[in-house]
Amino acid sequence: MKKLKYSIVLSLIILLSLFSFGHLSYAKNIDSGYKSEKLTKQEKNFLKEVTGHTDEEINQLPLEVAKQLVKDGALIQDSNSQLVSFEGENNTQGDVTTMSTISPTTMKLAGTVYKVISDRTNDDKFYIYGNFQWLKSPFYTLVDKMTFGFPSSSGLYLPTSSGSITQHQHRYSQDPQGNGNWVDYAIDYSPSDWEPSAGVAGEFDLRASTDFTLHKGYMGQYVYVPKVNNGTINIKIEYGHKLYSGSPTVSVYPAGLAITPTSSVDTASYALTLTY
Repeated sequence: MKKLKYSIVLSLIILLSLFSFGHLSYAKNIDSGYKSEKLTKQEKNFLKEVTGHTDEEINQLPLEVAKQLVKDGALIQDSNSQLVSFEGENNTQGDVTTMSTISPTTMKLAGTVYKVISDRTNDDKFYIYGNFQWLKSPFYTLVDKMTFGFPSSSGLYLPTSSGSITQHQHRYSQDPQGNGNWVDYAIDYSPSDWEPSAGVAGEFDLRASTDFTLHKGYMGQYVYVPKVNNGTINIKIEYGHKLYSGSPTVSVYPAGLAITPTSSVDTASYALTLTY
């Protein structure tokens, strides 16, 4: 009987240890560093009166992005948003319907390009920001991607250090019950893909939970352009949602980095205009 009791106690200890280890491992992926912070009245006023955001847009900005925009002295150059509907597993390649013809039931995409204070004497500096939010839980929760693409002829270039792209960030967040309680996962400071003077991409691992689970994320990238360059270009922001398995891939086109079109990838994109 003593041996049996000892075995039961030992089993419980092992189970509790495994649970605690799993819980700690899970917690490492969650970033709650900004939960207790808020924008000050002065920061909100700057984003509205100087940067050019509306109150609604300010409330939707991730806190770390909003605060950085204030530090950067950011000014909106162009901004765009749209509602799109992914048709699901029966769609054909690139089959995306805009919300002008169908009710907004799937996803909201938005993006902005800002001019910011440059830390390089001979270069102007810009910040490209894009975000997405699923308005209903997608049937497939795989690894999606977002890309920023711009033509290499523009003269825009990506900052680097030790062979890696810098001044980048992308973050995924999940609302497990679809009730407004978002879980923010750790920021990734490296792009999943990049191409010199053509753009960057970020990966977003949509985590399955319940039938009510919602997903959102954002990506930001700083770029520079020599002050001797001038012109007007389009920046293409694109989102790719993989069906069935795997993850979308990216390719380089004359217009810059973008999602590679295939029959198993839904895409949605829009353009921002930058004059420099």
